[in-house]
Amino acid sequence: MTSWKPKVDRVALPEAEKEALGSAAHGATVGLAGTPNAEPKVVFDPANREKIIMHDDSYIILGGDRISSKASGYGGKGHTNAHMIDLIVGRDPKLSGNPSFKGDAARIYISQKTDVDHAFGTVTGHVGRSYGRSAIGIKADGVRIVAREGIKLITMGKGTTLSTGNKLKTFTGIDLIAGNDEKGLEPIAKAYAVADALEQIIITLEKTAAVVENFVDAQLIINTTLLGHPFLSPLAATLVPSITRQTVCAKVPLLAHRKKLALLLIHHLKPFTEKWIGSRYNFTN
Repeated sequence: MTSWKPKVDRVALPEAEKEALGSAAHGATVGLAGTPNAEPKVVFDPANREKIIMHDDSYIILGGDRISSKASGYGGKGHTNAHMIDLIVGRDPKLSGNPSFKGDAARIYISQKTDVDHAFGTVTGHVGRSYGRSAIGIKADGVRIVAREGIKLITMGKGTTLSTGNKLKTFTGIDLIAGNDEKGLEPIAKAYAVADALEQIIITLEKTAAVVENFVDAQLIINTTLLGHPFLSPLAATLVPSITRQTVCAKVPLLAHRKKLALLLIHHLKPFTEKWIGSRYNFTN
């Protein structure tokens, strides 16, 4: 039985390099078991102040805030207190040695002072945009943050001292934005508050239904009494269909309606029930 061997992906290679690789004796095994691979490499163009740790197409850059050319970012503008650490794999070949926050394969960017929303092309949202602040940005095809215990997403509030030394004068929340599209962005509902509001609505509907049912019961008593009165027997032909109609079209549906309200209240609006509208694991304020 022959063992499976992965084939070298030569799609991105220049034609001459493909031909040389195909004719080489080691061409079928290149890149296997940690041996050097045959693939195009993007040569990074560093600024004078940047220290580069590089191997193949993997980089750690230490320097000043830089989001594209050497003149970009607060580092390119000559600001102090704008240091950064940029971790990148898979540089975008179209930008010829400059960082590409849009096209590089994966990045973790740490900066003492940067415009992180501008750098990563994120929408404003409800939280707003960050200008000239310390930031950490993470971008890749897929991002997973996994905790063996809990995860907390926390924003500090009024009075918190920023990295700039200034103090926050307000509170800022958390935006969850899919598709980088802020249209239709709405506040997250809180389950206990929603359940309480819906419970009050259901109780009000139940009281209304009880009033209507009491009225139907009273009307049925009147109609039945009139049906048995000796002087009103000529009205029997009218009263009997009326009593039947009240029972079938009002009394029975009202009983079913009130039962549904009670079940809705019990099954969906109480935390101990299976179909509770709130999450049992995730909370927000």
